[in-house]
Amino acid sequence: MLFGHGSDIYKYQETVIADFSSNVWYKGMQESLIRHLQDKVINIVHYPAPDAGKLSKKIADLHSLNHQNILVTNGATEAFYLLAQLHAGLNSYVVYPGFAEYEDACKIYNHKLHYVCNAEFHAEIPLKQYALVWIGNPNNPDGKVISKENIWDLCKNNPDTIFIVDEAYAELCWKFDSVIHLVNKLNNLIVVRSLTKAFAIPGIRLGYLVAPVRIIEKAKTVKMPWSVNMLAIEAGIFILADYYNLLPEKNMVVKESKTLQKELACIPGIKIYPSDCNYFLGSIESGKACNLKQFLLESYGLLIRDASNFRGLNESYFRIAVQKPEFNILLVNAIKQWINNKNHSENE
Repeated sequence: MLFGHGSDIYKYQETVIADFSSNVWYKGMQESLIRHLQDKVINIVHYPAPDAGKLSKKIADLHSLNHQNILVTNGATEAFYLLAQLHAGLNSYVVYPGFAEYEDACKIYNHKLHYVCNAEFHAEIPLKQYALVWIGNPNNPDGKVISKENIWDLCKNNPDTIFIVDEAYAELCWKFDSVIHLVNKLNNLIVVRSLTKAFAIPGIRLGYLVAPVRIIEKAKTVKMPWSVNMLAIEAGIFILADYYNLLPEKNMVVKESKTLQKELACIPGIKIYPSDCNYFLGSIESGKACNLKQFLLESYGLLIRDASNFRGLNESYFRIAVQKPEFNILLVNAIKQWINNKNHSENE
């Protein structure tokens, strides 16, 4: 695991008033879900269902799929490690910058890794020599999206290559078009989803794998028993029972993100990379993101993500996820102050 992921709030818990480093939806877990889990906590005296079968069926119903196409996992990350294990020692193609766990999972299982910058990744790129291609869509950390049509073309043009599409942020991206429904039409497409981002339950660890039946059956043979705990299963069942009402309103999510992006882009010395997600990438024209992070934390209690440890990014990059409007305003003013302080110091 890459230490330095976003939401390293556990290091600074007492000083953080707003966590911009985490891509989880800022309004937090629904009160109704909290009450439900409080009612169900007594059931932890029992083992959870080993296959989370009831939840699998509800997920399948949500996507109009057969439950045999679904495998519930301990967060999306367990799904990545299961897939890497199933294809141990093969060639993997990783699009960067991206979520570090794709690469980490492949390294553990001795994959031969190859990389491509997402700016150079397109549907016509030859991929026949690779067993797996790992794609974040929407991508983390920059929010870039590959169209459904391009993913279809990639799969069709490379029938012997398996494409793993991470849709963890699908519900926090404007006008995002999922490829889940293509799983039954393409034998080489796998989609990984997370319930922790949009529903603000990252500590519970809950995700799922959507894939052809043959891959799901193979994954079950290497999956650790009871990897998904009882409270996670209960949370998933509750969420799926009222899925669309519990989801954040995408229009509001992106509107707030776009407003913050626009405000930050107006600061001299700061570059913002446009995103249609609740998070986005930025860079400092002259300076280090780690210094900005330290200043914001110590002076204002604001935590951002130093993005320098993403493959392909340097020490100037940072990532921000939108928070409450009052905290967004505070962040803009704080970064302005840091830039002014830095410029003043350089001119002395």
